[in-house]
Amino acid sequence: MKDKIKNVIANSEHRNTAINAFIALFIRVLGAGMAFIFNLLVARHLGAEQSGYFFLAFALVMFLSAFCRIGFENTILRFSGIAAKQQQGKSITAILHYAFKYTLPLAALMSVLLYLMAEPLAVYGFSKPEMITTLEAIAPAIFGISIVTLLAMSLQAQQRLTASIPCQNIVHLVLTSVAILVFSISTATEVSVVFSIALIVSSIIFYTIWSKGLNQQGQGSTKNNQLLDNKELLPNTKALWTSAQSNWLITMMGQTVQWIGPLIAGMWLLAEDVAYLSVAMRIAMLTSFILMAINLVVAPKFAAFHASKDMQGLRSTALFSVRLLILSAVPIVSFMFIFPEFLMELFGEDFVSAAGLLQILVLGQFINVVTGSVGYLLTMSGHERDMRNITLVAGIMAVVLTLLLTKSYGVTGCAIATATSLAFQNLAAVYFVKKRLGFNTLLFWQKI
Repeated sequence: MKDKIKNVIANSEHRNTAINAFIALFIRVLGAGMAFIFNLLVARHLGAEQSGYFFLAFALVMFLSAFCRIGFENTILRFSGIAAKQQQGKSITAILHYAFKYTLPLAALMSVLLYLMAEPLAVYGFSKPEMITTLEAIAPAIFGISIVTLLAMSLQAQQRLTASIPCQNIVHLVLTSVAILVFSISTATEVSVVFSIALIVSSIIFYTIWSKGLNQQGQGSTKNNQLLDNKELLPNTKALWTSAQSNWLITMMGQTVQWIGPLIAGMWLLAEDVAYLSVAMRIAMLTSFILMAINLVVAPKFAAFHASKDMQGLRSTALFSVRLLILSAVPIVSFMFIFPEFLMELFGEDFVSAAGLLQILVLGQFINVVTGSVGYLLTMSGHERDMRNITLVAGIMAVVLTLLLTKSYGVTGCAIATATSLAFQNLAAVYFVKKRLGFNTLLFWQKI
């Protein structure tokens, strides 16, 4: 064991990965804790019915925001990561602004459409007329989520983790949570108003931080500054769009796997069932915050290794990250699976009956974690088409299974469909990583 630790310390790449991963993990713990507190406050202050309305509206705007981003989040991460490695600050700026140029008008339009369509959607789509004002209030969040997500990806590509994670997962939740406590908010509509405002405030804060960070670091070398002409360092518009198109389908199918459960439950089941499922999903997703923390560190590395054709470095970093994931995730998964009633009761006595949902969803998230960063391995190494095909099948599977199982088994069937689709998506990605890159992330004990 001591020899293995010494080997890790001696390898500068592994040492850098481990240190940055622990920094990211620490910040992710804060983010996961904030998300947990936010969901806890919503559930306890609003009750099962009103929190069900909010969580359903939240799932809808997350899905619509993903549509409006046109796949640019992973494109920004990939190409800005390469540019950051080469200190091409002007390229980082150009890539983000190019993405904004196409995504933000679409996000603004979608926000307006949701506001205008709130009544027919609530009445005829979800059969919940009480949700009309909630949908109207949360509509601007589509625009805000789009901005913070793209900003967070650009910050992540630059390894500015202390800004990237709060941008995407902490600040707007903190602002909303404070408002819930200070103003004793008790309805889904009020939470939605505050949530939308908090996202816009967070967008302004982190765009300022992003801009100042680039200025302090300098705009990078201008030696190869042929903006959008060099496909490796400074991709042209065709390279950006080709990547984004594949990533768009990947993102949409991934979002389908994640959010189709609450959306279909919202159409067929009671608001309380949506709340139970949403809370169980959010607790189970705490398992994957470790994966998200590791991804923050390794995703730009994968892109840089592939760009420099260092396949051994790519393999070594991937397998080392899986070991970190398994070491960190097993205790959390075990606790969630053994004590689901305790965790669900924190959100209110009514939620205890949904402990079984948590156990089902935790199993799906555990497979997500132990397979490693397979999605990023494919997308950052230029195999977006493989990941696109995987997520397409997984997304279709999620829709079909959710429709069939929810109709037959209610909210329990919905949870089974979500966990099964997520597990399939990650195991299929493992297969294609082996096929394209030559190693199996499940065999984490391999020599690296």
